[in-house]
Amino acid sequence: MTVTERPTNCGTSMIELGRFQIDLAMRTLRQSGAVVPLGSRAFDILAALVSAAGRLVTKDELLRIVWPETIVEENNIQVHLCALRKILGTDRDLIVTIPGRGYRLRQRPITIQAPAVDSRPIVRRRLPPRETRLTGRDAAVCQIRMLLQGGQVLTLVGAGGIGKTSLAMEVAHQVWDEFSEAVYIVELVTATTQGAILCEIAKACGLASLDAAVSIPQLAAALSGKRMLLVLDNAEHVIDAVAQIVDTLVAESEVLRVLVTSREPLRVMPETMYRVEPLDIPSSDSTDAEILQCSAVRLLLLRVNSTQRHVEAVSADVHLIGEICRRLDGIPLAIELAAARVAALGFAGVHRYLNDRFALLTGGYRTALPRHQTLRATFDWSFAILDPDTRSLFRRLAIFGGSFTFEAMCAVACDEEQSVANAISGITELVAKSLVNVEFHGPVRKYRLSESTRAYAMEKLLAEGELRIMTSRNAHYLARCFQAQTDGDPLGDTGNPTDLQQVLDDARAAFDWAFSPEGDVRVGVELASNLAGTLLDAGLIEECCTRAVQAVDALEALPARSVDAAVEMRVRGALASALPYVRGPIPKAAELWREVLAFAVASGDQAFYTQALWGLWNTKLSVGNINESMSLAKQFQQVAERNGTPWQKVLADQMIGISLHCHGRHTEAKQRLTSASQRFMRLPGDGRPDGRFAVNPVVFCNGTLARIAWLQGDPDAATALVDTLVDAIRPETIEPSLTHLLGAIVIPLALMSGDLRRGSRYIDLMRSQAALHGFAIWLDYCTCLAAYRDILDGRAEQALPVLEAGLDALKSHGFRRLVTPLIVTYAETLIEQGRVTEASNRLNEALDFCQSNGELFFLPEVWRALGVAAQAEAEKHAHTSHARRTKIAAASSCFSKALHLAREQDAKMWELRASMAMAHLLDAQGQTEEAVELLIPIAADLESAAGTSDVRKAHELLGRLSNRCGKSGARQRPADRETAPPAYSFTTE
Repeated sequence: MTVTERPTNCGTSMIELGRFQIDLAMRTLRQSGAVVPLGSRAFDILAALVSAAGRLVTKDELLRIVWPETIVEENNIQVHLCALRKILGTDRDLIVTIPGRGYRLRQRPITIQAPAVDSRPIVRRRLPPRETRLTGRDAAVCQIRMLLQGGQVLTLVGAGGIGKTSLAMEVAHQVWDEFSEAVYIVELVTATTQGAILCEIAKACGLASLDAAVSIPQLAAALSGKRMLLVLDNAEHVIDAVAQIVDTLVAESEVLRVLVTSREPLRVMPETMYRVEPLDIPSSDSTDAEILQCSAVRLLLLRVNSTQRHVEAVSADVHLIGEICRRLDGIPLAIELAAARVAALGFAGVHRYLNDRFALLTGGYRTALPRHQTLRATFDWSFAILDPDTRSLFRRLAIFGGSFTFEAMCAVACDEEQSVANAISGITELVAKSLVNVEFHGPVRKYRLSESTRAYAMEKLLAEGELRIMTSRNAHYLARCFQAQTDGDPLGDTGNPTDLQQVLDDARAAFDWAFSPEGDVRVGVELASNLAGTLLDAGLIEECCTRAVQAVDALEALPARSVDAAVEMRVRGALASALPYVRGPIPKAAELWREVLAFAVASGDQAFYTQALWGLWNTKLSVGNINESMSLAKQFQQVAERNGTPWQKVLADQMIGISLHCHGRHTEAKQRLTSASQRFMRLPGDGRPDGRFAVNPVVFCNGTLARIAWLQGDPDAATALVDTLVDAIRPETIEPSLTHLLGAIVIPLALMSGDLRRGSRYIDLMRSQAALHGFAIWLDYCTCLAAYRDILDGRAEQALPVLEAGLDALKSHGFRRLVTPLIVTYAETLIEQGRVTEASNRLNEALDFCQSNGELFFLPEVWRALGVAAQAEAEKHAHTSHARRTKIAAASSCFSKALHLAREQDAKMWELRASMAMAHLLDAQGQTEEAVELLIPIAADLESAAGTSDVRKAHELLGRLSNRCGKSGARQRPADRETAPPAYSFTTE
């Protein structure tokens, strides 16, 4: 069996692999001329191995090539290789596995050089004449010309029909005299392979005949040193090949300029992207003069006048013309096609038939490309280059009449066939290809389809027979957001999004009326008891909080027993659930839950009793009172064991496990939580909550397990678990579960591991989600995490006041969950700036709080930081030996307590940090050998965590100290730790 490469026409290459042939340009695998089905990832792996020409390709290299912007597990390679080998059959042994290292091909490909490119001088040719006058693009042309002067590659990006080609042609004409070697236009619409693209470029520049094979290096050599502009028009369908060619061409010639038009950017290093926007359109309340000033309107009138006698836009038509341009989204092609129909239908007729725009908007210029002669053809071109999953997502997005969030998209478009992961990659591709617009509302990102794009997507949705199910899903999603669950279903069976929006308006209007001077407060409270709970379930917690506060305030003013006890429990419970996320104060939430608990006892309502216990337990965690949380968890367990549901029995174990973890009893907690996690999945509904919970208990449970895994020295297991959790969050329950998971688990673990890139990515997502949903408390917490990230990134001076303000804001809310590590970071930064007294005060406050409330899981870090503060104080007293010795002893005592607690809790990462702190202290006192002996065993224990910043620092420190004292630094086996002599003695106060 052999692997050979042979040249084919126009620079493409066909590679023989045993009984198969690989066309890298066409991305196909063939056998005896027939295409063999092969997944895109498997093909990428095969192409990488072939391109390596027999060289070993490591697993990390394959992950970077095949999944460049995605973090995936190594077993993904094995899955696709297994499929690839199965397809190769008897040739499967061509792919050789090098255990523990990677993969390579058994045979080295034989490359046959293509003929040299024609080296005759480039012919300076005139450009084709301008076909039409460009309207409304003067500023864009000036900006593009400026960008061409400053960069080598400029890509004009925009939707189909937006005018990219017209802009590029106008720029080419205007800059003709600036390029001594001329300007060349290369139309790529018919090119489908890399070789064909090279041929088109060579042909346009007069470098080679049509049937000559051209390679990228040969073309680059021919164009090198020539001051010329190369315009590559319509590159989106061959974007990867164009990117590779352009990147090589400009690398070989500093004076070459390349202007590309495409529906998505090339994504190469020297590229500047210019997004071509629609023409200006008037707002619905614009005056006649304002409408006529808009470039979209001027284009429509210009084209109308070019097809018939001069037409005056009378006042009655002006607003109609503005509405036509607005509904066509300012897209030049659509406007020009509409102008062609005005002669026969008039402005009123064109406006009337816009609902059937794909039948109306035809008959473009005969000289135009086929896809520019009808609006449907333009969208057909874009749709054809999407992969099947993205096509499915695109047509499903037709259900959204306006802007929509990522959350809404997942809830409606995702199912067994369309996963959340697919939706993420799909929406990214649709935005890149200019089929979906992105809008930013502050930090919040929303998406929108233009009216024409949505009309095309709706056609595809109808053709696929999915309209009914998508409409149904959208109705269910919106119902969860705002439906008042009173008497039956107020939505009826219309399933119309406009009707659903009307229900939202009606529910809010009824609520506002009930609390107005003319309204009925009792009706308002009853309405709020259902509406607030539904808003809570849908993640609209800010609105839930606002309306529930109004209802609870009204309840306080009403005579006792004015409303049913269930109404009071629902509205108070909804507010108690919302306060810890929105604005607090969190102690108020605890007070509300106690009131619900009292109502439940009085009325004998078992469901509300257990709900109140869980809510109160969760609130006590939020305020940092772990002792009370444990008491409540045990109380819940007693109720669940007597007559609770299977779900409640598992939930009780989860509650106790989390409280144990907060007490620092991680091993016991892990046993309970692991059992609870497994039992959750065996319950009916595959772990779906049996009751109303702001955060999915399964997320709560497994997120805590991830933190325990990190603390016990297995950051890889923690990362894998949180990635699985993020993927497993269901679209219909995405918030506040996602924000809680990011803020409480994912981001802190990433930052504590030193993975600032991962932390930053999730900080941005958390900030967007918290802002979108009005989670004021979690937004403050996100601000603290961002400041923590900046401190780790060396920007402490700017980040310190931000962190201080964030911590003070959380304190004012009564929020104490997971705040202790941030206090430690704040204090250590103060110490670095010489503000040791302030740092000590903060740390002592944290120490008192943690010991009083049983929040012990971060206590080793507090003792370590106190030791750092004492050591800093010792340095201030260098001239006073007694004061210095006292401070050194205090620092040693603090580090000893940190080590003792960390070992007692089996928190190896805290033990490592305390060991490093003690090692620095010992080394400063001339006890370098003792420092080395202290670090060796914990460094050996954490060998599997070598990717974290703490472990890297420990190894660096161990290496320096070992060299200084002549030790080898050999790592001690973990099993030897119990019998090894102590490296130092504990000092107690």
